[in-house]
Amino acid sequence: MDSNVLMIGLVAVAIFTSLTTEAVKKILDELKIKYSANILAAVVAVILTAGASVGYIIYASIEVTPQVIVSIVALVFLAFLCATVGYDKVIQAIEQLKKLAKIEP
Repeated sequence: MDSNVLMIGLVAVAIFTSLTTEAVKKILDELKIKYSANILAAVVAVILTAGASVGYIIYASIEVTPQVIVSIVALVFLAFLCATVGYDKVIQAIEQLKKLAKIEP
């Protein structure tokens, strides 16, 4: 896999992982089902990354080599990190900005 493709894939998978994880969390909260957010994000990252990787491998007719497998594993890990750290930090920053807006006249 080309490094450009890997970065585009990372951005796409991280965004979809984050959004899908939040959607599933809201559904589980409504159903009052207890869960671990990190485990949920990891499962979603693995499923979405595996699906996107297989789709790209089939679409681009790429030969599966050890380098491709390592790239997919790295993509799963990085998508998980982006999904767990990224979304929560963005929400936290928005909440802090809202508080600052209320404090300042």
